Amino acid sequence: MNLHFPAEFPLLKTKRLLLRAVHDRDSATVFHLYSNEKVMHQRGEPLFESKNEALQKIFYWRKLFATGNGIRWGIEFTSTKKLIGTIGMKKIFHQHFRADIGYELDPAWWNRGIMTEAVKAITDFGFEKMKLHSFEANITPGHIASQRVLEKIGFKNEAHFRENYFYQGWWDSGIWSLRKK
Repeated sequence: MNLHFPAEFPLLKTKRLLLRAVHDRDSATVFHLYSNEKVMHQRGEPLFESKNEALQKIFYWRKLFATGNGIRWGIEFTSTKKLIGTIGMKKIFHQHFRADIGYELDPAWWNRGIMTEAVKAITDFGFEKMKLHSFEANITPGHIASQRVLEKIGFKNEAHFRENYFYQGWWDSGIWSLRKK
């Protein structure tokens, strides 16, 4: 049994969204997301201070795909072709048929079901095309918006690790998972 990692970058379409590769031309949007305190508040990572950091992040995502270790999509509306966020399989555990997901969205588009639609698209792709067995998401306990997104898709909270992550203080982690039905 083998995991089916795509040879070419997969485009995913939903009712409203196109999930596509993130390009260098998207660096202004990536910088906007990763330098926004509202977006980064729950991530436990430093805010970007330069557009060069955004280009480095995009390069990292390309490398992740090229090595078969992850996939990061840009999220855009099919109607406007405007990038509004990213989502991806941050790490793929080939031997376990499991992927760790992460995402962020411009606050102007919060609470409209966009991230739920995007998470559903990548989990469906992972189960159907890649033959994954499960997904996990690591969120900060109390991050209600992210919790709701995951619950709508069917993720279950499986673990709570206390003070297992350090960034300007100790953070807890909530591990959520979704198994193939």
